[in-house]
Amino acid sequence: MHFAYSEEQELLRATTRRFLRDCHPVAAVRQRLEEPDTFDRQVWLDGAALGWTAFLVPESCDGGSVTDQPLVDLAALAEELGRELYPGPVLATNVVADVLTREGSDRQRPYLASIARGEVAATWCLTGDGSIDLDGIAVTLADVGDGARLDGVARFVHDAHVADLLLVTSDASWGPSLVLVPLPADGVSVRVMAGLDLTRRLCEVRFDGVVVPRSNVVGSVGQAATAIERALQLATVVQAAEIVGVGEALFERTVQYAKDRVQFGRPIGSFQALKHRLADMLIELEGARVAARYAAFAVADGRDDRDEAVAVAGSYVRDAIAHLCGESLQLHGGIGFTWEYDVHLYLRRVKAEQVLYGEPWRHRERLCALTEAMVPEQA
Repeated sequence: MHFAYSEEQELLRATTRRFLRDCHPVAAVRQRLEEPDTFDRQVWLDGAALGWTAFLVPESCDGGSVTDQPLVDLAALAEELGRELYPGPVLATNVVADVLTREGSDRQRPYLASIARGEVAATWCLTGDGSIDLDGIAVTLADVGDGARLDGVARFVHDAHVADLLLVTSDASWGPSLVLVPLPADGVSVRVMAGLDLTRRLCEVRFDGVVVPRSNVVGSVGQAATAIERALQLATVVQAAEIVGVGEALFERTVQYAKDRVQFGRPIGSFQALKHRLADMLIELEGARVAARYAAFAVADGRDDRDEAVAVAGSYVRDAIAHLCGESLQLHGGIGFTWEYDVHLYLRRVKAEQVLYGEPWRHRERLCALTEAMVPEQA
């Protein structure tokens, strides 16, 4: 099966790579590591002008994609964002855009144009512990006259401190719901959490008697399980593509280091033992790339095996690239452990992403359940 991106998607990748290297390379990310905010609003707006936040938005709302497979276009973009460790909430904003495109009411659709133009950065408050288990939803939804009241906490929320719009997963007495909360809002407090990944921020968002109009509920109250499942699939696919980009960049750096580093009078990459390890890293990278890209194609085309493809991407890609990053750290030797070198930034990004939107073991359990369901029952 053909897994290559189209000519238009490769052009998107090349354009994004040039833009990031000129305007927001890893060196620029590093300069903001110890600042309260790693988010550069001007770079965000420039990226929106290149279509970063418009792929999943209808043309009637100022959106549009590069090809007729907008999710694959987004995956191609995500690979390049991963290569330069871009810190902005591209994944979360596109998840919110997709939910509003599919489930939003006419009164909610104006948000889509603002998202597509980069005027609104959005993020998704999923659960209280950051898992994909809907039993972990820690925000409750209750009727208050003509409005809806939110109470509780959501943790490990991407870039909530710079977001203009929250999509909140909440638990009503009769099922999960999705609610829009524009920021700032009375009763909403955001705290940046200490995290392993220094290049982007995860936040704790508290809701203390937050009342929003009933029209801010996306879809029907208590009937959001299907929409949440679709959003999780989308997040898993885009996250996998981004992680593949991280692995690609670090593998290229490692190969170049093996060519440049001389020991015992010869480049260390000429030693057979290191060649074997680099070959193993390449195999892991290629396997992860295929898994991530096939998941994007499967979901975009609505293929029958899309659930299995997403579970494979969610279970394999992060573990494989995390191992690749660990090998890169080892092959760089002592310099790889230093603050001044960038290897640890890539490793931190992947290790943090391993536990967001479902740990690999959760996706493996999902894959096992799907596989078991395909086995015919014995008489």
